[in-house]
Amino acid sequence: MSDYIPIPVNKRVICEYSIQEQEIMRLKKNIILTEIQILGLTGVSVIYDSQEIIALKIITELKNKKIINVMAVLPTQGGKTGTMCATIKKYLEDTTNLIPIENIYIITGVSSCEWKEQTKERLPASLQSRVFHRCDLPVTFVDEIKTKKNILIIMDEVQVAAKKDQTIYKSFQSAGLLDKSKLYENDVKILEFTATPDGTIYDLMKWNDASSKIIGEPGDGYVSCFDLLRQGRIKQYKELCGNGKDDMEKVLENIKEIKTDIDSYSEIKWHIIRTKNGIFQDRTIENFKKVFIESETNKYNFIKYDRESEIADINNTLKTPPKTNTIIFIKEMLRCSKTLYQQHLGLRYERFSLHPDDACIVQGLLGRSTGYQDNRVSICYTNIESILRYEQLWNSNFEDNTIKWNSKTTKYINGTLVGKNTFNDPSYYEFSDDDSTTTSSSLNEPIIKKFKTYDEAKEYYNTSLKAKLGGKGRGPNKLKPNDAGFYESNIRKNKRVYSCDEIYKERRCNIENGAGYGFRACYEDITNKDTLQLWLIHY
Repeated sequence: MSDYIPIPVNKRVICEYSIQEQEIMRLKKNIILTEIQILGLTGVSVIYDSQEIIALKIITELKNKKIINVMAVLPTQGGKTGTMCATIKKYLEDTTNLIPIENIYIITGVSSCEWKEQTKERLPASLQSRVFHRCDLPVTFVDEIKTKKNILIIMDEVQVAAKKDQTIYKSFQSAGLLDKSKLYENDVKILEFTATPDGTIYDLMKWNDASSKIIGEPGDGYVSCFDLLRQGRIKQYKELCGNGKDDMEKVLENIKEIKTDIDSYSEIKWHIIRTKNGIFQDRTIENFKKVFIESETNKYNFIKYDRESEIADINNTLKTPPKTNTIIFIKEMLRCSKTLYQQHLGLRYERFSLHPDDACIVQGLLGRSTGYQDNRVSICYTNIESILRYEQLWNSNFEDNTIKWNSKTTKYINGTLVGKNTFNDPSYYEFSDDDSTTTSSSLNEPIIKKFKTYDEAKEYYNTSLKAKLGGKGRGPNKLKPNDAGFYESNIRKNKRVYSCDEIYKERRCNIENGAGYGFRACYEDITNKDTLQLWLIHY
C-alpha cells in the first residue's frame, strides 16, 4: 500500500470555461452592468462613493483565494443594498473574475416577503429571480445551488435564523456548504452583511485566514443612533401596557409623557408604537384612549399595522401627511431591513422589556429612525443602554469581547463575549484537526495530546516526552481552578477560560522558545465544566 497522503485543497479552485462559455458570461455580465447603470440614473438604486469604497475593500479580500467568507458590518440604514449592488458591479468589472450570473445569489434568514420585494426592486432585473428569503432557502435555494461551482452568495441580515439547526444551517447542510474542502474545491464565496453581527462575527473569526471582516463607514449626511442620542432625540422607554402587577397610575403617566411630545409638534405627524402581542395590544390601546381625550383643538386617530392589517405597505400610508395626529400600533413588524418614509414621522416607541435583546433594540424602531432621510424632529423611545453597548462594540471594530451584549447568538461567560451556536462556527464544518492531512513535520505542525486529568498528562510527559526534551524538567504544573471552578490558561499574557477552538488557534504559542511544550486547559463548551480537556502540545 502506498504511503502517499494527498494534500487537501487550501484555497479556492478557479473553474475553467470554454471560449464559448466565457463569451456568454461576458455578454450577460454587460447586461447586468447596464441594468445597474439604469437603476442609478433613474434613482431607484444609486451607488454612492462610500458604498464603492466598501465594495472595493470586499473585492480586494476576495482576490485572496484562501478567503471563503467576508463579513461586512454597516450601520442600520447605512446602504447595505447599495453596497451589494456596488460589490456585484466591481466584481463583474474586474476582468480577472469570471462567473455565470446564474451563480450569484442574494439570501436572508429573515422571513419577509416585504424584504424580498424591496431587495428585488433595488437590484438588477437579471438577478431578481435569485433573491431568496427564509421560506425559499430549504427547497428552492438548495435545489439550485447544490450542484454548482463558482458561486457568490450574498447574505443580508446574517444574524437572523443564524443558530445551529435553524434555517440557514440546515439549508447550508443540505446544499453541501458545511465542508471547507468542498467550499474551496467549488470556489464558493460567501459575503455576509449586517448591522448587528452578534455571535456570528466571533465564530467567523475562528476561520483564521479563510475569513475576513470589514467595518463599513457610511457616507456624508448619515444620521446614526449615536447621533440621535447626542441630539437628545432618544428617550428611555417604559411600560405602556401593565400586567396587573404594574402600577397603572405609572403606566398612564408614561403615556401622558408621549401625549406631551406629540402635542409639542408644530405639524401633524404619524406616530408609531410597538405593542406586545395578543390581548396586550388591546390593553395598551385602551390605556392610550384613557389619556388621549380629544378636544376641539387636539384630535387623534388610532390604527393598527400587523399581519392582519389591510395596510400592505406602511410607506404608502406614511408618504401622505395625516389629517390628524395618528398613532399606528404595530406588532411583529418593522424589524430589521425595512426602510421607512421619514418626512411625516414624529414619535416612535419600542416595546418595553425588562431584559431587552440588544440587537433587537438596535435593529427595531431605533434602526428605522437612522439613515440619510432624517427629518430632524423625530424622537425615539427605546433602551439607551443597548445603544451605549453598541457604540462600544462599533468603536472597537467588534473586537472588544468584554462587553455584555445580549442577543440570541451571544453569551457572556467568565468575562468574555463569545458566539453561541451560530452557523459560522467552524466546528460545524468538516474541518480536519489541523486543516491538513500531511505529516506534521512538513507543515511545522505541533502534536496535540488531549487528556481528561492532570495525572494522565503527567504520565504521558514522563513516559513519552521527557526524554525527547533532554530529560530535564518536572513536567506540566498542576492547575488550580478559579473561583467559578473553571481552569484557566495564560495565552499572550491573557489569563482566562479558553475554548478548544481558541487554544487550537494558539497551538504554536510559546512552545518552541519556552519549555519545549505547552500545557493548556480548554473546554469544548466554556459554560460546561464537564467538557474540560487538558492539552499537552509539543513538536
